[in-house]
Amino acid sequence: MFRFIFIIFFFTSSFASANNNETIDKLVKKFTSINNLQFNFIQKTEDASETGNCFLQYPKKLICRYDGNEGKEIIIKNNTLAIIKRKYKRVYPYRVSNSPFTALLDKEIILTHIQNLQDIENKNNQYVITFANKNVSTVKLYIDQTTLNINGWETTGYDQQKVSFRVLNPQINVENSEKFEIPNYTNNSGN
Repeated sequence: MFRFIFIIFFFTSSFASANNNETIDKLVKKFTSINNLQFNFIQKTEDASETGNCFLQYPKKLICRYDGNEGKEIIIKNNTLAIIKRKYKRVYPYRVSNSPFTALLDKEIILTHIQNLQDIENKNNQYVITFANKNVSTVKLYIDQTTLNINGWETTGYDQQKVSFRVLNPQINVENSEKFEIPNYTNNSGN
């Protein structure tokens, strides 16, 4: 009886390990092929739900334009993150190193992390890859199990609120002429 249980356990473990390795190989291949990503989004916090569109370019570039009359944008270029409100001609700068975007915008970090995974979490037909370190809040990256496209991420914002970011209609490696330029408003009077 013990021998039978051991054989089943060994076979199941070996099968799970082979599937895990195959999934890791597929994810590595997919992320290696991505140079940029264009998508619509829904961003939810406890207080609000916002929509818009984004263009992400590896390494370390992102621009998100939010729907609405404020002209809200998030622009990330290298190590600078800026939240912009064009209506008020305001720029709020932050360091990327203090944000969850450290992992999300660096394909090499994503690839290294995926290659070092021991087990891949499955939740609602998605792979969940968790990035955690002492300098950045935990980031959960959600990947569609069928297409291996990014479905979104979940993290904690600067105000310590949980932020859920859902990616819609992703398009990979599209032609785009984004400059990722952060405006230099010299008159911040709010006019």
